[in-house]
Amino acid sequence: MTYQEALIPLIEDAYNDLFKNAQRLTDKLDYKAAPTCRTPLDMVVECVTSPHFLAPTIANRALAPMDEESYANHGITSLEAARAAWEAAKPSLYAAIRDFPSDQLEVPIETPWGTFPWRDFIAYCYWNPMWHAGQLAYIQTIHGDTDMAF
Repeated sequence: MTYQEALIPLIEDAYNDLFKNAQRLTDKLDYKAAPTCRTPLDMVVECVTSPHFLAPTIANRALAPMDEESYANHGITSLEAARAAWEAAKPSLYAAIRDFPSDQLEVPIETPWGTFPWRDFIAYCYWNPMWHAGQLAYIQTIHGDTDMAF
């Protein structure tokens, strides 16, 4: 099994955890711990829209344009719409990951956030939804839900 093949089920699990935790917050999807914080729905939207940037970057092995479309929420205003967006986006993301050449995993990619080997850049597709699933779990705890979705 290649790194790329091993990463895909991890990504799938990360998004499943993200959605499980978000679902437990359905009545608190607009919660903000402070005025400058993002809501649980904002976090989910970030995760489901990032493949619009990540898939072409990985497929073309070059940073995709980072324009307004890259940061658009694509009209996602509910968990149902977020899940539909993820289901629509994941085939191209998984194909890009699966097709990425193993001999290029250590080659660096320069991004506005730093220089990383492709191996780490591709792993963003896993750790970003996991990071936000953890944030959602913390918000669940704040509101008394100690039966975590994990």
